[in-house]
Amino acid sequence: MKVTLNPNTIYQKILQDKINRIEGIEFLISIIEKSDTPSARLESLKILYRLKTQDQIVFKTLENCIISDESEEIRIISAKNILENYLHIGEKCLEWALLNDKSSRLLKVLGEMLNDPKIDRYKNLYAIYLHRLEKIGEKLDVVSEEVPFLLDIEFSIENYNSFNWSSNSKLIYDDDVMFKIQDQHISELSISLKYQIPSSIELLKNLKNLDLSCNNLTDLPDTLSDLTNLESVDLSWNDFKIIPEILKSLKSNVKINIRHNLSQK
Repeated sequence: MKVTLNPNTIYQKILQDKINRIEGIEFLISIIEKSDTPSARLESLKILYRLKTQDQIVFKTLENCIISDESEEIRIISAKNILENYLHIGEKCLEWALLNDKSSRLLKVLGEMLNDPKIDRYKNLYAIYLHRLEKIGEKLDVVSEEVPFLLDIEFSIENYNSFNWSSNSKLIYDDDVMFKIQDQHISELSISLKYQIPSSIELLKNLKNLDLSCNNLTDLPDTLSDLTNLESVDLSWNDFKIIPEILKSLKSNVKINIRHNLSQK
């Protein structure tokens, strides 16, 4: 058998007992370490995750992926595997990732997994995650409670532009997101979404102006009604077939622009 075997082929051979589990894992590790094809390496890591291995060599491979791999997806699946299957030896590695990784998605995934009060052994790492949120908040000059929303929309926590608007406000933006911070709270937000708007927008308690125009949106989260300081919402040029019910629960003085939607064709 050659290392160039498709990872899924190896997995099927393991399930069918055509090769033993240890041999199959060795082939998968060889692909991860030697293949120039990111998709093959990622698929091999996903299979190791499904196999729920607890092998020292596998752990070292996962640890190396977290620390040095350029692929966000590879670092994420490696971190998930260590958290679920190697926490007894991998806590320091995960601590490093929580404090240093530049991926919003990785922090989001780990934060969601660690926020489980039923699992006592996650408490230390979750505290480190909260500490990282504080550090990101300090860098952006925004309260840490609002940072999870920025992670949810995959805002680049490292590569962004900023402009000091006044002594107590600033404008922060990248290719997809622009928001104004006033007195350490996000007060204005304009965003180009890849998906529907996350329910964690409820964290932006001081949000006044929300621009969601030109996003192909078809729905809005119920948590939008929790934004009691909203003054305006721009939903123009989306794909709403009907006016979202949640808009009716907003304060009567909120200015809503829902022009140029499918509901008007």
